[in-house]
Amino acid sequence: MTTYSSRPTVHEAMSRFRASLLRRASAVSWVVLAIIGAQAVRTEVYDRQEFYIPAIGLILLVVLSTIARWERVIAASWAPLVVGSWMLALIAGVTAVGRLPELSGTAEPILYGLAAISGLLLPWWAHTLSTVAIGSAIAHIALTLGEVDAVSDVVAPVLTVVVVAAATALVNFELEREMVVSASRERMLEDQRLDFERLYEVSATLARAESLSEIVPYLVGTICRYLDAQVGVVLLFDGSTNKLRVMSPIWVNGSTVDAEETAIEVVGPNVIAQSYRSIRPIHVRRVDENSDAHIVLRELGLTQALVAPLKVEALRVGVIVVGEPVHGDFTQDQLEQLGSLAAPAGLVLSQIGRYEAQTEMARRLEEVAQMKTDFVSTVSHELRSPLTSIIGSLDTVSRPELAPTHPTSQQLLQSARRQAARLQRLIEDLLVVSRIDRGAIPVHLENIALKEIFDEVNRVVQVEASIFVEPADATVEADRDHLTRVLINLVENAAKYAPGSPIELKGTQMARHCRIEVVDHGPGIPEDQRERVFERFTQLDQSDTRSRGGTGLGLSIVKSLVEVMNGSVRIETTEGGGATFVVDLPRGR
Repeated sequence: MTTYSSRPTVHEAMSRFRASLLRRASAVSWVVLAIIGAQAVRTEVYDRQEFYIPAIGLILLVVLSTIARWERVIAASWAPLVVGSWMLALIAGVTAVGRLPELSGTAEPILYGLAAISGLLLPWWAHTLSTVAIGSAIAHIALTLGEVDAVSDVVAPVLTVVVVAAATALVNFELEREMVVSASRERMLEDQRLDFERLYEVSATLARAESLSEIVPYLVGTICRYLDAQVGVVLLFDGSTNKLRVMSPIWVNGSTVDAEETAIEVVGPNVIAQSYRSIRPIHVRRVDENSDAHIVLRELGLTQALVAPLKVEALRVGVIVVGEPVHGDFTQDQLEQLGSLAAPAGLVLSQIGRYEAQTEMARRLEEVAQMKTDFVSTVSHELRSPLTSIIGSLDTVSRPELAPTHPTSQQLLQSARRQAARLQRLIEDLLVVSRIDRGAIPVHLENIALKEIFDEVNRVVQVEASIFVEPADATVEADRDHLTRVLINLVENAAKYAPGSPIELKGTQMARHCRIEVVDHGPGIPEDQRERVFERFTQLDQSDTRSRGGTGLGLSIVKSLVEVMNGSVRIETTEGGGATFVVDLPRGR
């Protein structure tokens, strides 16, 4: 919340207007003097002492008012006395000139004008005195000229002066009220502008930093300069310990000072904890050396302090403390200004804190992921060597001259060979995943005949697929090993999830690419899960894992290998039911 400057007085609000009016009145006075002079020449009274003595006085008075710095005069508290004296001097001079019969007709309108100006220049009491003086002057002129018997020549002019004075007084009253309101709004807007400038500078300072240790001293220093404070410190809430911890360094007289590790309980009597809990600024006028509430302030060497919570809506981030005013004592306005400046500071400190926490978490996750990749790679390599020996031994034992003759022994041998091959494919998959994670997948692109690669896949897999290639000599630009692994994985996946249904391998050469389809006629894949099946360790029905086997790596490897060969893979619905895996790769050259 921002507290604006106090409401201006009438004198303060009208100062500029009255100074401007006096400057213009001084300029008009020269015109009036010219008119009086011309009338004096026309009536040949200019050489009479009754004329030129008051005329010289009026000229000197107008010269002084012309060169006067009315802005400074009006700003002073004694301005009404000076302006009132200036007005009385003008009235006296004009009255002296008006005593001449030849110039009385010229003097009376001038006195009416002075009555009007008086109402706009003077406060009510001075304006009343001026009006009385002008009325007396007009009556005096009439008496001097022997016109007391003519009511119209005495009473009427005096009443006219009164009416003019009253009218201008009313106008002045309304003008004063509007000027006070306008000046109040102007001050409010100026205070708001200053607040916005401060908030902008604080926000700009915060935006330049990327870490709490970098931003805290700049933030505290900027706020301390605004509030004329010599010391500033930020305490941030640590959710793991439920404490407020001092952020180092702290700001002291324009420089940063490393602070010792300090933390306070948020449930304690400390005034900093009180501000944090109550979410309101607190003004500590004097730090009590015997109070437990001020122990942290004493440790910071403060004798007076302002404490404000750092919060983002209902989220409390921490507390900011500024202390030791440069001049005098802290004011209530400064306390509320600290509260308003703490709002953007709390927001950005919160965001930077979260960013740092997320960055640290991401770094740790990267370390864990790297450890996992290294572990998988190491274990896979370590398993590969003994498994190669096992498979070699099983193949040797399966040779006719060494194979057992008993049927059960032969079945066991075949089962061991199948499981060893399954384990070999699993290890190969893990090695491929490890290389993908490291970005170490070698790619050797070449022109490959689709019919040739389809036949090779049929020789490897246990289930033979129907082959359709259009045109018959269609070629694709790909890595032979990678494409073979992709097609084997897709065909085996179709055989596993659509047992007993026919499987088709289709190849179609397009204008710029080749479209390869692996088609099954099984239950198909729901549309909302088609992207998820390409994620690692994902199977649509986890209950199938034990009955059908598999690790959920096959389709993830398919997607990665296709992409490194500059292609794409997607799933479509087979006409009549089932799933069709579509692989698009560049056509052969």
